[in-house]
Amino acid sequence: MGKASRDKGKRGEREAAAQIALHWGAIGARRAQQFAGVNTGTADLVGVDGLSVEVKRYARIACLDWLEQAELSGTPGTVPVVLFREDCSTEWTVMLRVHDVPEFARRIVGMLKEATPSVDAA
Repeated sequence: MGKASRDKGKRGEREAAAQIALHWGAIGARRAQQFAGVNTGTADLVGVDGLSVEVKRYARIACLDWLEQAELSGTPGTVPVVLFREDCSTEWTVMLRVHDVPEFARRIVGMLKEATPSVDAA
């Protein structure tokens, strides 16, 4: 990997850490290599407890067209989300924008609470 590519990756990791800090409140998010010297099996970002964050930055990511479609077809106030999987896999993946994650989480928690039967204390 060339120096320009490595530098682009480092910039992407710093940008991603800043977005996570801004939108998720993970103020300790930072590049792993910046502090460890050598990336030895750690995720790209540290300081986001319980998450393994891999950062990718490309000139063009075709699947973002799907997210734009969800944004255009959604009604105001909805969170645009894309679910996708490869034909040869049974594992589904979710994609949404970083700034939409807090609202997505609130709505998922609400759905989970509604789906869980309540037990009367009486």
